[in-house]
Amino acid sequence: MIECQGWWQQRGLGRQEMSDLLLDFRGPILSGQGRDVVAAFTLTGKIRPDGSVEILKQYQRRHSVLYVGTYDGEGSMCGRWDIGGYQGQWSIRLLKSSTSSLDEIQDIGS
Repeated sequence: MIECQGWWQQRGLGRQEMSDLLLDFRGPILSGQGRDVVAAFTLTGKIRPDGSVEILKQYQRRHSVLYVGTYDGEGSMCGRWDIGGYQGQWSIRLLKSSTSSLDEIQDIGS
């Protein structure tokens, strides 16, 4: 698992940090967990060879949120989230605590 920093932004709530954010990568497939002002959540998704990212954020006993964006090849993902037409920006940055894991992710785009 790679420790990450992330946030999402929503009109009326502003920028909300995600804490205890951890991601694991198995080839192009990602999974993870964290918590924010709403609740604890899990993440499942995929990074495609072209750098596009699609992640489903599932809050425990609550709604899910679709995150769509891009991976920059250097440890950052960003884009827009959507819940039935409500949208906002998001960003996740991988902390470079595990170089081998980052190398595996960078190989996806090769």
